[in-house]
Amino acid sequence: MRTPLKTAACAVALAALLSGCGMFGGDDGGDGGGTKNDGQAAQEPGSAPEAEDVVGEATFTTKYGSDAKFEIHALRVRGELLQMDFSIAPERPKTDNSRLNLYSQFGNVSEFAYLVDTRNLRRHSIVRDGGNDRLAPDIVKTSLSYDAPTRLSIIFAAPEEDTEAMDVYFYEFPPIMNVPVTRSEGDS
Repeated sequence: MRTPLKTAACAVALAALLSGCGMFGGDDGGDGGGTKNDGQAAQEPGSAPEAEDVVGEATFTTKYGSDAKFEIHALRVRGELLQMDFSIAPERPKTDNSRLNLYSQFGNVSEFAYLVDTRNLRRHSIVRDGGNDRLAPDIVKTSLSYDAPTRLSIIFAAPEEDTEAMDVYFYEFPPIMNVPVTRSEGDS
């Protein structure tokens, strides 16, 4: 018997695959980033972000010593799932011998992103579909571009209804704190 969360996750994955929208990133060529915590959430928790808004950001250092800017554009709840839209813009390293994908820039980490609901003391991992694949960009197949943002999305389980903001963790970097959570119309 399938749980509602597994059914919803599979439906989202199927819709993304059939639409060809590139929801989880694509192979558009690129490079990767680093370790300075430059910014925090830019909006009040619970306010709806515009498509190009940045509601949280930080700059981290890549394995090659160059910086990469991480910008979070939305943490949006839709039913039982939460979609995080974000972008990564790595600077060109001094030695241009690196591959431009998540793996080469940041390393092989079993879970490269997760969320923490500090209000309800819960950690949210990336949702897996029925085939045990994560609903997130593939760390090897997802290409990045030097000095240009690559838009990506990850799917998590939705937080409790009273959650207005979450801390976002990428790799082993410090968190991007207090990123506002928005809800689609009809979700409370």
